[in-house]
Amino acid sequence: MKQPELGLRISELRKQKGFTQEELVEQCNINVRTLQRIENGEVSPRSYTVKTILSALEYDLESLEEEENQNASKIDFVPPKEARSVYNLLTFTWIAGILFLIAAVFEGIADYVRIEDGELIYGQWGHVTVKVLILVLYSMLLYGFLISGKLLRNYLMKITVVLMIITNICFYVYDIVSVFNGALDIETVFLAESVAFGALGILFGISILKSRPILGNTGLASGIMELLMAGCLLTVILSPIALFLFFPVIILEILVLYKVSSMVKGQL
Repeated sequence: MKQPELGLRISELRKQKGFTQEELVEQCNINVRTLQRIENGEVSPRSYTVKTILSALEYDLESLEEEENQNASKIDFVPPKEARSVYNLLTFTWIAGILFLIAAVFEGIADYVRIEDGELIYGQWGHVTVKVLILVLYSMLLYGFLISGKLLRNYLMKITVVLMIITNICFYVYDIVSVFNGALDIETVFLAESVAFGALGILFGISILKSRPILGNTGLASGIMELLMAGCLLTVILSPIALFLFFPVIILEILVLYKVSSMVKGQL
């Protein structure tokens, strides 16, 4: 078991036995300062020291390892001082996801009219405003998964989300610039965007499925839908189908973030 969980567990076991720190160290042949630092999560003790402390507390290492395996299906422990801010931030990200869904309707209309008729239905600055709003809201939604990746100990999720944010910024900057420069081919960019997010979406779907033991059926449904939509985007030909999958996918992403935020709330 890693710190700070190990220190907290030792502190709990000591209090259950009714020992003070001074009484416990007398049986472990370590000094009080060392025990204090272990319980506060400041140091990671050697296995021999852990066994000695557990022996004095009449608790075996095997039981501790069983607890660690059970905790593997939970999110990382968030220190009490940070839990509130992490919970508030995650809540903000899934709310941003809801606003993103609403704004995406207006963006879809704008892109359709632009491709079919070559017109900007909201005008230049209205079109730019919609694009900037979408960029900010979607980036916040993705940022929620960056936080979740850390809590879930999911490195693939963290790496994929960072790549998605960078890629998204690049395409939207090009999209916005193309509004003022008619020489830029926006249709080609849409095709490239479809392929790029198809490839990244597959990695993202796999990363969500990787955390299924913690996320449960919500993670399973979200991961599968992500893979289906990403596969359609990657082929380009099937990208129209991805449009129908888009809203269910985002809704599931919001539910995943809501579930993670609820887990953090449980630590408050």
